[in-house]
Amino acid sequence: MKLKQLHQLADLPLITRAALQLYEPNPNNLRFNLYTWVKKGILIRLKRDLYLSNSRWLQAFDKQAYLEYIANQLYQPSYISAEYVLNQYNLLTEAPFSVTNVTTRKTAKFTNKLGRFTYYSIKPSLFTGFMVKKTNFGPVFIATKSKALFDYLYFRFIRSQPINLSTVDQLRLNWENVTKAEFKKLKTYAKLSASQRMNKLINLIEKEFYV
Repeated sequence: MKLKQLHQLADLPLITRAALQLYEPNPNNLRFNLYTWVKKGILIRLKRDLYLSNSRWLQAFDKQAYLEYIANQLYQPSYISAEYVLNQYNLLTEAPFSVTNVTTRKTAKFTNKLGRFTYYSIKPSLFTGFMVKKTNFGPVFIATKSKALFDYLYFRFIRSQPINLSTVDQLRLNWENVTKAEFKKLKTYAKLSASQRMNKLINLIEKEFYV
């Protein structure tokens, strides 16, 4: 495969191995091409069989939206949630180190040149509460504020974390940025979870911050 053929794919938001194989069906040649172009910085390897043109990335005007689109595409089905979304609503006192996501598949992590992408596993009945955000790269599935907050709490308290005011305070969440209406919506997700622990946690938070 020649470099000029790669340039024909450079405007794609993402480049798959399947697209590259249309130009270079020989797997050994393609493997060598990919190794060379990644090493030279022409391509960015996002994960196995998924790439991004470095020039396309550098020219992107809204890199945050691009990262969100990539997060959705790296591991499907998934939507962006938890720390990443809470940070956008100023609910966290510290910025997250990765783009956090929710999936019905097993927990996973991907680290590449663009950063770290974390995927928390949730049961299918709770794979809800997200909206579709339109971007220049494609649709992005991202949680609402209430669902992102529920997901954040769910992954911390669903199993063994003690449920008391001390552990809630240690989260250092800015509860003043969550309205009563938003908290009421969060409560519906707790009921949907059918988890005694989650309902106990939400009732504790409500008595402390919303009564």
